[in-house]
Amino acid sequence: MRYITLITAIALSAGCASSANTYNPEEMADLASQLKDISAAVDGTLKFSSEPYTDPQKLLLTAIRGDKSRLTPFKNYQLKVVIQEQNAALLLCQDKRLLIEDVGCTAKSDIQHWQSSTPLTCEATVTFSQLCASH
Repeated sequence: MRYITLITAIALSAGCASSANTYNPEEMADLASQLKDISAAVDGTLKFSSEPYTDPQKLLLTAIRGDKSRLTPFKNYQLKVVIQEQNAALLLCQDKRLLIEDVGCTAKSDIQHWQSSTPLTCEATVTFSQLCASH
């Protein structure tokens, strides 16, 4: 019985360890690049618009000027707009798992969570003002 338990534990840990490798690096890089562009537009719209945005979905649609075709590459994922004070970020998630976190004020794609062996829930993991202050 002890032997079966050990095999089960090894199988489960191997399954968890390989979960980070289930994403195609080339596809994720392409998504990160497109996400970066949209998150910059969302952040800029939030900062420079005279309208005070409280609805993240409205902010996203305004930032992409209503062109929903820009969201097509993300059709198999969830996009979440997060606002912290005057800074905005986009989270790319799948099945409630955070894959990419991009704060709009930075020029690069910020955090590639999909590479982590520890899955995170679809919530922001950084304080945007700290990242934005250095840029």
